[in-house]
Amino acid sequence: MVLLVDALAEVVEQSPEQLARQFALLLLGAALVGMLARRIGVPYAVALVVGGLVIEESHVTTVPTLDPGLVLFGFLPLLLFDAAFRLDTREARSLLRPILLLALPGTLLTALVVGGIVAIVLNLPLVVGLLFGSLVAATDPVAVIGVFKGLRAPPRLAAIAESESLINDGVAITIYTAVLGLALTGTGSASEVLRTFGQEVVGGVLIGGVLGFVFSRLTGVVDDHLIEMMLSLALAYGSYVAAQSVHASGPLACVAAGVIHGSYGRQIGMSETTRRLLDDLWEFLGFVANAIVFVLVGFTANLARLAADAWPAAVAIVAVLLARFVLLGAPSVVRRRGVLATSPAERVVLAWSGLRGALTITLALALPPEAPSRDLIVAMSFGVVLFTMLVQGLSLPLLLRRLGLVQPGVSIAAGIRLSLSGMLDDENGR
Repeated sequence: MVLLVDALAEVVEQSPEQLARQFALLLLGAALVGMLARRIGVPYAVALVVGGLVIEESHVTTVPTLDPGLVLFGFLPLLLFDAAFRLDTREARSLLRPILLLALPGTLLTALVVGGIVAIVLNLPLVVGLLFGSLVAATDPVAVIGVFKGLRAPPRLAAIAESESLINDGVAITIYTAVLGLALTGTGSASEVLRTFGQEVVGGVLIGGVLGFVFSRLTGVVDDHLIEMMLSLALAYGSYVAAQSVHASGPLACVAAGVIHGSYGRQIGMSETTRRLLDDLWEFLGFVANAIVFVLVGFTANLARLAADAWPAAVAIVAVLLARFVLLGAPSVVRRRGVLATSPAERVVLAWSGLRGALTITLALALPPEAPSRDLIVAMSFGVVLFTMLVQGLSLPLLLRRLGLVQPGVSIAAGIRLSLSGMLDDENGR
């Protein structure tokens, strides 16, 4: 955690003029890429990564790189709170059991399966394999949710992908923290790792839940939408930092606070105008944060290093795909009661749509220099992210069409063009 704070401090040491210039250029670039993506029918998040890669590899200008501290403390609270606050809780409740299975034991299973395969095939220490497994355990639904909505696929697919990611981000970070401590010290046991994991999960959820309730009640005594918007933003960062300060899970605290504020707080203390404005505020903040982070992922990718580690990257990609299909095929997930998907086609789509994104890269780059096999882990992480974004992300519309999960009358090109609009539309009749 100290390393991440130091990384954030290095960013802040830049002059205000430099920061403002970089921020303005990032926003302009993201907007232009969005316009192009909509015109040619490419998922927005994928286009941002590709645009960042092209600029980085062409060396047309000096570009900023993705800083772990800035993402974890600057952007991640915005991304998590946005999705949590605007979550369709009615849809999520109807799918609660399978979502929890995917996000809690499912995330742990993914880390174990990926870690085991990578360790065995590449002859790495098991702790190194598990460390990599924890990096890629969390899914990133930004690109796929837009595709699901644009092609009018079954709504449950988007609901499952979004809800699963909300929880497994925090779980994956918690696993990562515990395994990293074991890798650095070389001491400890599985029981200690599990105890740390449980402490962070329970502590994060409790802190976020309490703060979400308190801020919801506080919002109820104010009838000024500007103050209520400020309170909501304070809750997003405050819950995250409060949990981190007592060694609990900041991401899970932020998610818990956002869900309570967006459901309970919405009911007891917000006028219709405030609800609409808060939805618009969080949709915009989440969109901007996602855009900047995905461009930075493209800027930070090192294709030369990735080519040098092509075999480990290929093993990592196969391991991640196998783990995802094993998870979606588990009897406890797909059995009839609390069904996750009613057809094999939907399970295939959910498996193929398990993209990895900015969080995987952020955690990889946040590894301290003394972490075992750090460079190899970073290279494999970039390989997995680029494959899932470029190959899985671009082929997902074709897969949906092939499996008959696209609403009749919606073409793939038109659907993907609509997906960018879908990221900006108010989907919040909640």
